[in-house]
Amino acid sequence: MIRSQRADGNRHAAGIPYLNQEMSDIISAVEAETGDSALAQSLFFSPTALTHVKRIIEMGGAIVTDTTIVLNEIDQSLLGTKGAQALCFIDDPRVVTVAEQRRVTRAEIAVDYGLSVPGPKLMVVGSAPAAIARIISRRQHEPMSDVCVLAAPNGFASAVQLKERLLDSDLATIIVRGKKGGTAATVCIVNAILREIAKNNR
Repeated sequence: MIRSQRADGNRHAAGIPYLNQEMSDIISAVEAETGDSALAQSLFFSPTALTHVKRIIEMGGAIVTDTTIVLNEIDQSLLGTKGAQALCFIDDPRVVTVAEQRRVTRAEIAVDYGLSVPGPKLMVVGSAPAAIARIISRRQHEPMSDVCVLAAPNGFASAVQLKERLLDSDLATIIVRGKKGGTAATVCIVNAILREIAKNNR
């Protein structure tokens, strides 16, 4: 069954048109693993988000994370056999050098490197609001039909506002709204999504 009418109603109020069975199962898995019902209820999907992630698995695309912590905790066995890969550019020497030269954050430059990876991509942001700002900025100047964004940084007002801006964009998105989120939550969400896709591909 789909989640309660109250949860579904909240999503309608937020402009989310529906909550399908896959989304509901992922939310339930996140709640079971974290024990945090408020986190799970803050998780929102745009209508095409899961379709984008499925394409990544089917077409050998990339999951690009903003931290090596998230990268190392993604269950690689769930990436299938079509060449899909998980990547992180935050510690790439080229990223470090360019960030220093431009006097911007490594997270912003790492986004540029991530977006240059060929094929469909899931850009995963678990701790760097600057990465969200960079993605939004790039979208204002170029198409991103092959990009889905998972945004789950926690904390400050700037992170909350940037997640809302992303939600209001035309990008395919998976977002933890409000102050909830963080690195551990991000790992949990990514793996829950990949497990759900793998389950339905059996």
